[in-house]
Amino acid sequence: MNPHEEQAWALIDAAERDGKTFRILVRDPESPIETTLFHAQQALEKSLKAALVSKGVIFPRTHDLLELFDLAAGNGLLAPATRDIMARLGPYAVEFRYLGVIAPEVSRDEAAAAVEACLDWVKGFLK
Repeated sequence: MNPHEEQAWALIDAAERDGKTFRILVRDPESPIETTLFHAQQALEKSLKAALVSKGVIFPRTHDLLELFDLAAGNGLLAPATRDIMARLGPYAVEFRYLGVIAPEVSRDEAAAAVEACLDWVKGFLK
């Protein structure tokens, strides 16, 4: 396994932990939506970063899902989630967890679909 693949798998492991936490929180209707969707955002962020790392693409230190999504697409890595869901989940990395502002509407189901699709996608081309 080359160093890029090793780092990509480490990011996938981290993404899967966030995905698991997201799935646990989704089942509890009392879990705060900001915290629940933070873990969806994190799983997507780490999935995109794993894809980029696996192809040797250098990316800035960022939590910006749109920036990572566009960088991936520009390098031929077409994530199975939409740019729209990335835009709506992106702010859950920081802004909506700390500032108390109204977050964009994201359903638990659409977040779950994006997380599962991206995790499957990145693992699929690293096998």
